[in-house]
Amino acid sequence: MMMPIFLRREQGFTLIEVVVALTVLAIGIVGLSVVFPLAMRDVSKSGSVTKAVQLCQQKLEEFQMLAYDSADLDQGYIHDDDVNPIDGVYDRTWEVTDDQPITGCKLIEVTVSWQARRQESVSLSTVIAQAGR
Repeated sequence: MMMPIFLRREQGFTLIEVVVALTVLAIGIVGLSVVFPLAMRDVSKSGSVTKAVQLCQQKLEEFQMLAYDSADLDQGYIHDDDVNPIDGVYDRTWEVTDDQPITGCKLIEVTVSWQARRQESVSLSTVIAQAGR
């Protein structure tokens, strides 16, 4: 016996197909929910590193504007208690070393540190030479 034509052309999804599709979708959503917090942590860390590099660069540029024999460029380790912590988070220190890497030059290393999940820090350095060097 022949089925009527309108019954044979009926299309749709079976219950098994729907369950399989929902399972695949659920696995994908669970995978994203695991990765999302990791990505957010990385974005936050990169923002902190960017701010720290900016603070280092700012201080190095201030030093480059000074005369070689300026009192601010005297040899030693400096922790400026008047401005630290910067933005309530970042601690900026610097060290000036005379006659490094050669005589007549000063090596300046600026370090910015902050507390995240653990102690983090960024350091940048520059060399300033006497005029005529």
